[in-house]
Amino acid sequence: MSTEAPPQAAPDAAAELRRAARELAEAAAAVRTAAAHATAALTGGAVLAAVPRAPVAAARAERALAHAVGGRGGLGHALTGGPLGTVAARLGGMAGAGNLAIQIMVTSLRLRITAVALANPELVCDPLVRRLVDAVAADRDLDSARALYALVRDRGAVRALTAIAPIFGEILALRALLDQNPLNDATAWLIATGTGTATADPLTGISNRAIAALDLGAGAAVRTTFPAERLRAHGSLLDFLANICALGPGGRVLVQTVRGPDGAERHVVQAPGMKLGAPDDVSPCDLLGAFSSTVRDSAPYSRALARAVDDYGVPSGAEVALIGHSAGGAAVMSLAQDAAFCARRTVTHVVAVGSPIDFKRPASPDTWVASVTNQHDIIPSLDGQGAGNCLDPRPGWYIVDYTDPTHLFPACHAIEHYTANLTDDLPEHRAEIDRNLARYRGPVIRSQVYRLFDDAPRAARPSTPAPPRPRRRPRAAFPPHRRGPGADAAGHGELLAADARAMADRADRLRALAARLRAQDAAPGWLFATLHDHITACVVASEDLADAAARVRALAPDA
Repeated sequence: MSTEAPPQAAPDAAAELRRAARELAEAAAAVRTAAAHATAALTGGAVLAAVPRAPVAAARAERALAHAVGGRGGLGHALTGGPLGTVAARLGGMAGAGNLAIQIMVTSLRLRITAVALANPELVCDPLVRRLVDAVAADRDLDSARALYALVRDRGAVRALTAIAPIFGEILALRALLDQNPLNDATAWLIATGTGTATADPLTGISNRAIAALDLGAGAAVRTTFPAERLRAHGSLLDFLANICALGPGGRVLVQTVRGPDGAERHVVQAPGMKLGAPDDVSPCDLLGAFSSTVRDSAPYSRALARAVDDYGVPSGAEVALIGHSAGGAAVMSLAQDAAFCARRTVTHVVAVGSPIDFKRPASPDTWVASVTNQHDIIPSLDGQGAGNCLDPRPGWYIVDYTDPTHLFPACHAIEHYTANLTDDLPEHRAEIDRNLARYRGPVIRSQVYRLFDDAPRAARPSTPAPPRPRRRPRAAFPPHRRGPGADAAGHGELLAADARAMADRADRLRALAARLRAQDAAPGWLFATLHDHITACVVASEDLADAAARVRALAPDA
């Protein structure tokens, strides 16, 4: 398998390939849903309940369902959802059985890599990177390990990570989809569909939230001294970023009051990235705090920021802008989505630089959000979304996703590097962000630096109670099999019939997609044979599901 793309392509070629990748991802999700419905019908008990009154018809329905989710064509080895689906996924992976939903999603991911390569041609021109991508996409575990070893041996760990940074999320999703570990399947689909933050490590399947739960604390902020001459006396995007540079990643944050052009006083919270050094049980800005700020809605870092704002004395209803870099960007976005905090203050703007914030949402729809990311900075992709993202989960945001000649990570992640890029290389984007921050342009009339803690030090006690921690509703991969419209034979039959029609429709859409992409010079050569295989499988799946639907519906008592 090759992810080769022509080195020269039309400016809109990458956008067209991303649109195609999005259509394929939607098709994969539809196939997976159909497989889940067929699995529910097979294992839900409705067919078994019909055995006493119609044993022959029930046996035929059972065989049709088993063929629909276990045959070589159509949906493939596709038992999905519930304990049986997990065990079957493990056994099927070990046996090398095909799964149509996974196959279509792999095509989508490979197409995203091709699209990213149009802006980053070194991904296909570099033989070591290309060898790794091809091995992962072909599900060759030994070759993948050897390719990664060769890349690290030749470049070193830092440069190797830098080389694959723009497609880091796609490589992780490919690996998780194609390995034989069912524990990381849900995470693979979250990354590939862009529907949520990765809930587990894509390689091992270890729960991210279990690790993040180790980051405990109500959050605390204590005033500390800082040389006033090192802080900017005027408000603008570059001034705020310069303040973050001055603070450094040492567990400190800054709250300032700016008198805007209209004479009104507004407030700006400025939060640096992760504190350097090993994790501790003191600072919410350490490595563990950065991790939990990414995967949780509320963490000690964001709660400590709220304490700083309270101590500063920001009046109720006052307008506040939140500016953050790296983990600080994730923390300010968590604060912006805290409904209790936003009920007390008006969060007008959030600017996150080099931060993994794709799946965070401000509590107020009126909050303007800007995200600035370098495609070779791997930190913003830690939530599973990177340069290859084709399913935009952030409508209405101002997105600056760029690449520059300085690819080396972690240098490209530094706030100083981002500031230099915005100053010299991205003047139009900087001007647009400044235009939106216009009400915060003016003289700084007050500044206060805080040192943040997981919990209040013994020598200091918070003057206000800690903000309540929002509760997360657990996400269910699929609805319970015994509930809903498919809980009886008639209901299952209706769902399967609808899925049969959906598979036929997907086959038609894939034919149209293939015809459209034939006019694209940037479309990789391997794509069309692969699309033909997907189309054929969708047609077979439609026939299998239609047959199963008819046999299951015949088991209904009033049939």
